[in-house]
Amino acid sequence: MEKFKLISTLFISILLIFSGCTVETDTTQSGQIIKTEKQTVTFSNTNANFTMIDISFIDGRTSDSIILGEDLLEVPYITNVKPFRLAMYETSYNTWYEVLKWAENNGYTIVNKGVEGVFGEVEHENNMSGPGEEPKLVEMPVCRLTWRDVMVWCNALSEMKGLEPVYCTDKDFKTPLRDSTGVAFNDLENYAIEPGEVDNPYVNTNANGFRLPYVKEWEYAARKRLDGTAISGRNVSGDDSGAMFSPTAIEEMNEISFPISKIYENYIWWRKNSAGEAKLTASGLNDTTANLKTLTGNNSISTFRTHLSGGKLPNHLGFYDMSGNIPEWCFDYNVTYGSKLKFHTMRAFRGGDTANQSDALNQFHSSGNKGGQIVGIKGGGFRIAQNH
Repeated sequence: MEKFKLISTLFISILLIFSGCTVETDTTQSGQIIKTEKQTVTFSNTNANFTMIDISFIDGRTSDSIILGEDLLEVPYITNVKPFRLAMYETSYNTWYEVLKWAENNGYTIVNKGVEGVFGEVEHENNMSGPGEEPKLVEMPVCRLTWRDVMVWCNALSEMKGLEPVYCTDKDFKTPLRDSTGVAFNDLENYAIEPGEVDNPYVNTNANGFRLPYVKEWEYAARKRLDGTAISGRNVSGDDSGAMFSPTAIEEMNEISFPISKIYENYIWWRKNSAGEAKLTASGLNDTTANLKTLTGNNSISTFRTHLSGGKLPNHLGFYDMSGNIPEWCFDYNVTYGSKLKFHTMRAFRGGDTANQSDALNQFHSSGNKGGQIVGIKGGGFRIAQNH
Protein backbone atom coordinates (compact mmCIF):
# COMPACT_ATOMS: atom_id res chain seq x y z
CA MET A 1 0.00 0.00 0.00
CA GLU A 2 2.79 2.44 0.90
CA LYS A 3 4.56 1.58 -2.34
CA PHE A 4 1.33 2.28 -4.26
CA LYS A 5 0.94 5.66 -2.53
CA LEU A 6 4.53 6.58 -3.41
CA ILE A 7 4.07 5.63 -7.07
CA SER A 8 0.77 7.57 -7.21
CA THR A 9 2.40 10.66 -5.72
CA LEU A 10 5.28 10.50 -8.19
CA PHE A 11 2.86 10.04 -11.10
CA ILE A 12 0.77 13.07 -10.08
CA SER A 13 3.91 15.18 -9.67
CA ILE A 14 5.09 14.22 -13.17
CA LEU A 15 1.69 15.20 -14.63
CA LEU A 16 1.83 18.56 -12.88
CA ILE A 17 5.33 19.25 -14.13
CA PHE A 18 4.32 18.51 -17.72
CA SER A 19 1.30 20.84 -17.38
CA GLY A 20 3.53 23.70 -16.20
CA CYS A 21 3.07 23.18 -12.45
CA THR A 22 5.50 22.72 -9.59
CA VAL A 23 4.46 21.32 -6.23
CA GLU A 24 5.35 22.45 -2.73
CA THR A 25 3.92 20.35 0.12
CA ASP A 26 3.05 22.02 3.41
CA THR A 27 3.82 20.21 6.67
CA THR A 28 0.74 18.90 8.48
CA GLN A 29 0.11 19.78 12.12
CA SER A 30 -1.46 17.95 15.05
CA GLY A 31 -5.26 18.14 14.99
CA GLN A 32 -5.28 19.12 11.32
CA ILE A 33 -8.06 17.85 9.06
CA ILE A 34 -7.48 20.00 5.98
CA LYS A 35 -4.30 19.48 3.98
CA THR A 36 -2.88 22.30 1.82
CA GLU A 37 -0.26 22.05 -0.91
CA LYS A 38 1.04 24.90 -3.04
CA GLN A 39 1.35 24.38 -6.80
CA THR A 40 2.84 26.97 -9.14
CA VAL A 41 1.59 27.29 -12.71
CA THR A 42 4.46 28.62 -14.82
CA PHE A 43 4.80 30.70 -17.99
CA SER A 44 7.78 31.85 -20.03
CA ASN A 45 7.11 35.29 -18.52
CA THR A 46 7.99 34.67 -14.88
CA ASN A 47 5.89 37.63 -13.71
CA ALA A 48 2.82 35.79 -15.00
CA ASN A 49 3.34 32.70 -12.83
CA PHE A 50 0.65 32.06 -10.22
CA THR A 51 0.34 29.77 -7.21
CA MET A 52 -2.65 27.59 -6.39
CA ILE A 53 -3.44 26.03 -3.03
CA ASP A 54 -4.59 22.43 -3.25
CA ILE A 55 -7.19 21.75 -0.54
CA SER A 56 -7.75 18.13 0.46
CA PHE A 57 -8.32 16.11 3.64
CA ILE A 58 -5.95 13.92 5.63
CA ASP A 59 -8.38 11.62 7.44
CA GLY A 60 -9.63 9.68 4.40
CA ARG A 61 -12.82 11.67 3.92
CA THR A 62 -13.84 12.64 0.40
CA SER A 63 -15.64 15.88 1.35
CA ASP A 64 -16.16 18.33 4.20
CA SER A 65 -19.22 20.29 5.21
CA ILE A 66 -19.71 24.04 5.56
CA ILE A 67 -22.67 26.22 6.53
CA LEU A 68 -22.85 28.88 3.82
CA GLY A 69 -23.59 32.38 5.10
CA GLU A 70 -23.36 31.15 8.68
CA ASP A 71 -24.59 33.79 11.18
CA LEU A 72 -25.69 36.04 8.30
CA LEU A 73 -28.74 34.08 7.06
CA GLU A 74 -31.86 33.23 9.04
CA VAL A 75 -31.94 29.82 7.33
CA PRO A 76 -28.40 28.38 7.21
CA TYR A 77 -27.52 26.28 4.18
CA ILE A 78 -25.36 23.24 4.83
CA THR A 79 -23.43 21.77 1.90
CA ASN A 80 -20.41 19.57 1.23
CA VAL A 81 -17.20 20.53 -0.53
CA LYS A 82 -14.91 18.11 -2.32
CA PRO A 83 -11.14 18.65 -2.64
CA PHE A 84 -10.30 21.48 -5.05
CA ARG A 85 -7.60 23.98 -5.99
CA LEU A 86 -7.84 27.77 -5.72
CA ALA A 87 -5.36 30.53 -6.50
CA MET A 88 -3.57 31.99 -3.49
CA TYR A 89 -3.91 35.53 -4.91
CA GLU A 90 -6.56 37.24 -6.99
CA THR A 91 -5.64 36.84 -10.67
CA SER A 92 -2.94 39.35 -11.55
CA TYR A 93 -3.01 41.49 -14.65
CA ASN A 94 0.32 39.92 -15.63
CA THR A 95 -1.25 36.45 -15.70
CA TRP A 96 -4.39 37.74 -17.40
CA TYR A 97 -2.41 39.54 -20.11
CA GLU A 98 -0.12 36.57 -20.84
CA VAL A 99 -3.11 34.30 -21.48
CA LEU A 100 -5.07 37.04 -23.28
CA LYS A 101 -2.28 37.38 -25.88
CA TRP A 102 -2.27 33.61 -26.45
CA ALA A 103 -6.06 33.51 -26.65
CA GLU A 104 -6.30 36.24 -29.28
CA ASN A 105 -3.77 34.38 -31.42
CA ASN A 106 -5.64 31.10 -31.10
CA GLY A 107 -9.22 31.80 -32.12
CA TYR A 108 -10.56 33.40 -28.94
CA THR A 109 -12.62 36.59 -28.66
CA ILE A 110 -12.47 38.14 -25.20
CA VAL A 111 -14.43 41.38 -25.30
CA ASN A 112 -13.00 43.31 -22.37
CA LYS A 113 -9.21 43.49 -22.14
CA GLY A 114 -8.98 44.23 -18.41
CA VAL A 115 -7.01 46.90 -16.59
CA GLU A 116 -4.18 46.87 -14.09
CA GLY A 117 -5.88 48.27 -10.99
CA VAL A 118 -8.42 51.05 -10.47
CA PHE A 119 -8.81 54.00 -8.11
CA GLY A 120 -11.36 56.60 -7.02
CA GLU A 121 -15.08 56.63 -6.36
CA VAL A 122 -17.17 53.88 -7.95
CA GLU A 123 -19.05 56.27 -10.23
CA HIS A 124 -15.78 57.94 -11.32
CA GLU A 125 -13.54 54.89 -11.13
CA ASN A 126 -10.29 55.44 -13.03
CA ASN A 127 -7.86 52.89 -14.42
CA MET A 128 -4.26 52.86 -13.21
CA SER A 129 -3.32 51.79 -16.75
CA GLY A 130 -5.30 51.46 -19.97
CA PRO A 131 -7.12 48.34 -21.22
CA GLY A 132 -4.84 45.80 -22.88
CA GLU A 133 -1.62 47.67 -22.11
CA GLU A 134 1.63 45.85 -21.40
CA PRO A 135 1.89 45.05 -17.65
CA LYS A 136 3.76 47.63 -15.58
CA LEU A 137 3.30 46.15 -12.11
CA VAL A 138 3.56 42.70 -10.53
CA GLU A 139 0.65 41.08 -8.70
CA MET A 140 -1.80 43.91 -9.31
CA PRO A 141 -5.22 42.21 -9.70
CA VAL A 142 -6.88 42.53 -13.09
CA CYS A 143 -10.13 44.54 -12.96
CA ARG A 144 -13.09 45.59 -15.13
CA LEU A 145 -14.09 42.19 -16.46
CA THR A 146 -17.48 40.59 -17.03
CA TRP A 147 -18.37 37.10 -15.88
CA ARG A 148 -18.37 36.10 -19.54
CA ASP A 149 -14.81 37.36 -20.02
CA VAL A 150 -13.30 35.47 -17.11
CA MET A 151 -15.21 32.26 -17.88
CA VAL A 152 -13.96 32.20 -21.49
CA TRP A 153 -10.44 33.22 -20.39
CA CYS A 154 -10.31 30.17 -18.11
CA ASN A 155 -10.91 27.99 -21.19
CA ALA A 156 -8.02 29.73 -22.96
CA LEU A 157 -5.71 29.07 -20.01
CA SER A 158 -6.75 25.41 -20.06
CA GLU A 159 -6.04 25.01 -23.77
CA MET A 160 -2.78 26.95 -23.45
CA LYS A 161 -1.65 24.43 -20.81
CA GLY A 162 -2.89 21.37 -22.70
CA LEU A 163 -5.75 20.66 -20.28
CA GLU A 164 -9.45 19.98 -20.86
CA PRO A 165 -11.54 23.18 -21.02
CA VAL A 166 -14.47 23.23 -18.60
CA TYR A 167 -17.01 25.42 -20.46
CA CYS A 168 -18.30 24.13 -23.79
CA THR A 169 -20.83 24.84 -26.55
CA ASP A 170 -21.90 21.18 -26.85
CA LYS A 171 -23.08 18.50 -24.43
CA ASP A 172 -20.28 16.14 -25.52
CA PHE A 173 -17.67 18.71 -24.42
CA LYS A 174 -15.89 18.67 -27.77
CA THR A 175 -15.98 22.41 -28.50
CA PRO A 176 -14.72 24.87 -25.88
CA LEU A 177 -16.56 28.19 -25.56
CA ARG A 178 -14.13 30.72 -27.08
CA ASP A 179 -16.16 33.93 -27.38
CA SER A 180 -17.28 36.16 -24.48
CA THR A 181 -19.53 38.33 -26.66
CA GLY A 182 -22.99 38.79 -25.16
CA VAL A 183 -25.92 41.18 -25.13
CA ALA A 184 -25.97 44.42 -23.15
CA PHE A 185 -26.50 43.88 -19.43
CA ASN A 186 -29.95 45.53 -19.53
CA ASP A 187 -31.22 43.64 -22.59
CA LEU A 188 -32.96 41.00 -20.50
CA GLU A 189 -35.08 39.58 -23.31
CA ASN A 190 -32.09 38.59 -25.44
CA TYR A 191 -29.68 36.94 -23.04
CA ALA A 192 -27.91 33.99 -24.70
CA ILE A 193 -29.39 31.27 -22.51
CA GLU A 194 -29.85 28.37 -24.91
CA PRO A 195 -27.69 25.45 -23.72
CA GLY A 196 -24.13 25.97 -24.93
CA GLU A 197 -24.44 29.74 -25.40
CA VAL A 198 -22.23 32.21 -23.56
CA ASP A 199 -24.63 32.81 -20.68
CA ASN A 200 -25.44 29.13 -20.21
CA PRO A 201 -22.45 26.97 -21.20
CA TYR A 202 -22.29 23.21 -20.90
CA VAL A 203 -20.04 22.52 -17.91
CA ASN A 204 -17.66 19.56 -17.91
CA THR A 205 -17.50 18.99 -14.17
CA ASN A 206 -14.88 16.25 -14.63
CA ALA A 207 -12.46 18.32 -16.73
CA ASN A 208 -8.94 18.93 -15.44
CA GLY A 209 -8.79 22.48 -16.81
CA PHE A 210 -9.06 25.81 -15.05
CA ARG A 211 -12.37 27.40 -14.09
CA LEU A 212 -14.16 29.82 -11.80
CA PRO A 213 -14.73 28.70 -8.22
CA TYR A 214 -18.17 27.66 -7.07
CA VAL A 215 -19.61 29.74 -4.24
CA LYS A 216 -19.24 26.90 -1.74
CA GLU A 217 -15.55 26.52 -2.64
CA TRP A 218 -14.91 30.25 -2.39
CA GLU A 219 -16.55 30.52 1.03
CA TYR A 220 -14.85 27.33 2.21
CA ALA A 221 -11.47 28.86 1.35
CA ALA A 222 -12.46 32.14 3.01
CA ARG A 223 -13.71 30.74 6.32
CA LYS A 224 -12.22 27.33 7.11
CA ARG A 225 -9.39 26.62 9.55
CA LEU A 226 -6.97 23.71 9.17
CA ASP A 227 -8.75 21.76 11.92
CA GLY A 228 -11.99 21.82 9.93
CA THR A 229 -13.77 24.44 12.02
CA ALA A 230 -14.82 27.75 10.44
CA ILE A 231 -14.82 31.39 11.44
CA SER A 232 -18.19 33.14 11.59
CA GLY A 233 -19.65 34.42 8.34
CA ARG A 234 -19.73 37.85 10.04
CA ASN A 235 -15.93 37.95 10.24
CA VAL A 236 -13.41 39.21 7.72
CA SER A 237 -11.57 36.29 6.12
CA GLY A 238 -8.67 35.30 8.36
CA ASP A 239 -9.87 37.16 11.46
CA ASP A 240 -10.61 34.88 14.42
CA SER A 241 -11.29 37.64 16.90
CA GLY A 242 -14.81 38.70 15.96
CA ALA A 243 -17.26 40.35 13.57
CA MET A 244 -16.68 43.55 11.61
CA PHE A 245 -19.76 45.17 13.17
CA SER A 246 -21.77 45.26 16.35
CA PRO A 247 -25.14 43.46 16.49
CA THR A 248 -28.03 45.15 14.71
CA ALA A 249 -31.05 46.39 16.63
CA ILE A 250 -33.01 43.29 15.56
CA GLU A 251 -30.20 41.02 16.76
CA GLU A 252 -30.12 42.82 20.09
CA MET A 253 -33.90 42.44 20.42
CA ASN A 254 -33.35 38.69 20.01
CA GLU A 255 -30.54 38.73 22.59
CA ILE A 256 -27.94 37.82 19.97
CA SER A 257 -24.45 38.95 20.91
CA PHE A 258 -20.96 38.16 19.64
CA PRO A 259 -17.41 39.52 19.93
CA ILE A 260 -16.42 42.50 17.79
CA SER A 261 -13.02 42.58 16.10
CA LYS A 262 -10.54 45.37 16.67
CA ILE A 263 -8.01 43.94 14.21
CA TYR A 264 -10.01 43.16 11.05
CA GLU A 265 -8.18 45.82 9.03
CA ASN A 266 -5.06 43.65 9.31
CA TYR A 267 -6.75 41.39 6.72
CA ILE A 268 -8.74 43.72 4.48
CA TRP A 269 -8.48 46.62 2.02
CA TRP A 270 -11.79 48.52 1.97
CA ARG A 271 -13.00 52.10 1.71
CA LYS A 272 -11.84 53.11 5.18
CA ASN A 273 -8.19 52.16 4.63
CA SER A 274 -7.58 51.61 0.90
CA ALA A 275 -6.06 55.07 0.49
CA GLY A 276 -3.30 53.75 2.75
CA GLU A 277 -0.25 51.74 1.77
CA ALA A 278 1.60 48.48 2.30
CA LYS A 279 5.29 49.24 1.98
CA LEU A 280 5.97 45.56 1.33
CA THR A 281 3.55 42.85 0.25
CA ALA A 282 3.83 39.16 1.19
CA SER A 283 6.19 38.66 -1.75
CA GLY A 284 8.28 41.72 -0.91
CA LEU A 285 6.82 44.17 -3.44
CA ASN A 286 6.53 47.93 -2.86
CA ASP A 287 2.83 48.85 -2.73
CA THR A 288 3.21 52.55 -1.94
CA THR A 289 1.23 55.04 -4.02
CA ALA A 290 4.43 56.88 -4.95
CA ASN A 291 5.93 53.68 -6.38
CA LEU A 292 2.76 52.87 -8.34
CA LYS A 293 2.73 56.38 -9.81
CA THR A 294 6.34 55.94 -10.91
CA LEU A 295 5.77 52.51 -12.46
CA THR A 296 2.52 53.35 -14.25
CA GLY A 297 3.35 56.94 -15.17
CA ASN A 298 -0.07 57.90 -13.79
CA ASN A 299 0.33 60.84 -11.39
CA SER A 300 -3.39 61.09 -10.69
CA ILE A 301 -3.60 57.86 -8.62
CA SER A 302 -5.11 58.81 -5.28
CA THR A 303 -7.84 58.10 -2.72
CA PHE A 304 -9.39 54.62 -2.66
CA ARG A 305 -7.37 52.25 -4.83
CA THR A 306 -6.64 48.65 -5.70
CA HIS A 307 -3.56 47.22 -3.99
CA LEU A 308 -0.93 44.72 -5.05
CA SER A 309 -1.90 41.23 -3.87
CA GLY A 310 -0.73 40.14 -0.45
CA GLY A 311 -0.45 43.52 1.27
CA LYS A 312 -2.50 42.26 4.22
CA LEU A 313 -2.31 39.09 6.32
CA PRO A 314 -3.37 35.73 4.80
CA ASN A 315 -6.31 33.72 6.12
CA HIS A 316 -6.12 30.34 7.85
CA LEU A 317 -5.63 28.30 4.67
CA GLY A 318 -3.06 30.70 3.19
CA PHE A 319 -5.27 32.76 0.84
CA TYR A 320 -4.80 36.52 0.54
CA ASP A 321 -7.32 39.34 -0.01
CA MET A 322 -10.50 37.28 0.25
CA SER A 323 -12.11 40.27 1.96
CA GLY A 324 -11.70 43.55 0.12
CA ASN A 325 -9.31 44.72 -2.60
CA ILE A 326 -11.40 43.59 -5.62
CA PRO A 327 -14.69 41.67 -5.83
CA GLU A 328 -14.33 38.20 -7.34
CA TRP A 329 -16.60 36.43 -9.83
CA CYS A 330 -17.79 32.91 -8.97
CA PHE A 331 -19.52 30.57 -11.39
CA ASP A 332 -22.90 30.16 -9.66
CA TYR A 333 -26.09 32.08 -10.34
CA ASN A 334 -26.74 34.65 -7.64
CA VAL A 335 -29.87 33.02 -6.24
CA THR A 336 -31.07 31.83 -2.84
CA TYR A 337 -29.02 28.86 -1.64
CA GLY A 338 -30.67 25.65 -2.81
CA SER A 339 -32.76 27.43 -5.44
CA LYS A 340 -34.06 25.34 -8.35
CA LEU A 341 -34.11 28.26 -10.80
CA LYS A 342 -32.53 27.27 -14.11
CA PHE A 343 -31.34 30.76 -15.03
CA HIS A 344 -30.62 34.17 -13.57
CA THR A 345 -29.03 37.30 -15.06
CA MET A 346 -26.73 37.71 -12.06
CA ARG A 347 -23.74 35.59 -11.09
CA ALA A 348 -22.11 35.40 -7.68
CA PHE A 349 -19.69 38.20 -6.77
CA ARG A 350 -17.75 37.78 -3.53
CA GLY A 351 -15.26 39.57 -1.27
CA GLY A 352 -16.01 43.30 -1.45
CA ASP A 353 -13.78 46.04 -2.86
CA THR A 354 -11.70 49.10 -1.99
CA ALA A 355 -14.20 51.80 -2.96
CA ASN A 356 -17.28 50.70 -1.01
CA GLN A 357 -17.99 50.55 2.70
CA SER A 358 -19.87 47.80 4.52
CA ASP A 359 -22.15 48.36 7.48
CA ALA A 360 -24.03 46.18 9.96
CA LEU A 361 -26.90 45.63 7.52
CA ASN A 362 -24.82 45.22 4.35
CA GLN A 363 -21.68 43.32 5.25
CA PHE A 364 -20.45 42.60 1.74
CA HIS A 365 -16.82 42.51 2.94
CA SER A 366 -17.54 39.72 5.44
CA SER A 367 -16.43 36.19 4.58
CA GLY A 368 -19.94 34.72 4.51
CA ASN A 369 -21.75 37.51 2.72
CA LYS A 370 -23.86 36.68 -0.33
CA GLY A 371 -23.74 39.05 -3.30
CA GLY A 372 -23.98 39.14 -7.07
CA GLN A 373 -23.50 41.13 -10.25
CA ILE A 374 -25.13 41.06 -13.71
CA VAL A 375 -23.10 38.87 -16.08
CA GLY A 376 -22.68 41.62 -18.68
CA ILE A 377 -21.42 44.34 -16.33
CA LYS A 378 -17.70 45.02 -16.12
CA GLY A 379 -17.03 44.45 -12.44
CA GLY A 380 -13.99 43.31 -10.54
CA GLY A 381 -11.72 40.34 -11.15
CA PHE A 382 -11.55 36.69 -10.15
CA ARG A 383 -9.58 33.88 -8.57
CA ILE A 384 -8.61 30.81 -10.61
CA ALA A 385 -9.97 27.39 -9.54
CA GLN A 386 -9.45 23.81 -10.68
CA ASN A 387 -10.64 20.32 -9.82
CA HIS A 388 -8.42 18.39 -7.44
